[in-house]
Formats: sequence, C-alpha cells, structure tokens
Amino acid sequence: IRALGTEAIYQHVQRYHDALEPVLLSRGFRSERSRDPAARSGILSAWPPQGIGVPALSQALNARGIATTTPDGRIRFSPHWPNALSEIPMVTAAIDAACAEVQS
Repeated sequence: IRALGTEAIYQHVQRYHDALEPVLLSRGFRSERSRDPAARSGILSAWPPQGIGVPALSQALNARGIATTTPDGRIRFSPHWPNALSEIPMVTAAIDAACAEVQS
C-alpha cells in the first residue's frame, strides 16, 4: 500500500465507483455517493430497487463472490486496490442475477 500510495489507491477506487455507480442507477438503485468528489469515500452505498431486500441481496451477491456489507440497511460496495476495472462486467452480471433471485 505504501508503494502504491494512498492517493493512487483512492483515485483507483473512485474510478471503480465511477464505473459501478451507473450500473446500479440503471437498475433502479439509489446511490448515496456524494456528488461532490472531494466528499467521497472508498465506500459506495446504495438502496436497492423496490421489492429487493438488502440482507437477501447482500447474501446473494456474497454467494457470487461479490463482497458487500449492510451495517446500516444499505448495501455497501468497498473495492480496494486489487479490484480491477475489468471486473465490472462480472459484478454487473452478479448484480443482475442476485436481484432476479431475491426480487419479491
């Protein structure tokens, strides 16, 4: 981490979020990511579409290898430096499958 530098890691995570957030929005999620780039963190929190429970969605994503947490009722994605932007299509497919599985 020291060799990469925290600023480079932060920028990488923001590029990952920049790619993932539109996927979520296009599927009816509501993002809580700050519109102000200076106020953003390494976590992308979102509310799923109506009819999709957060705990069930998180469990379905985790079963597909997509690590998420739900400490406050939102689904949280928190990629880090090992996560490549090339993963986004795989994450997208997992989101689609998980949402279809848990939608009530």
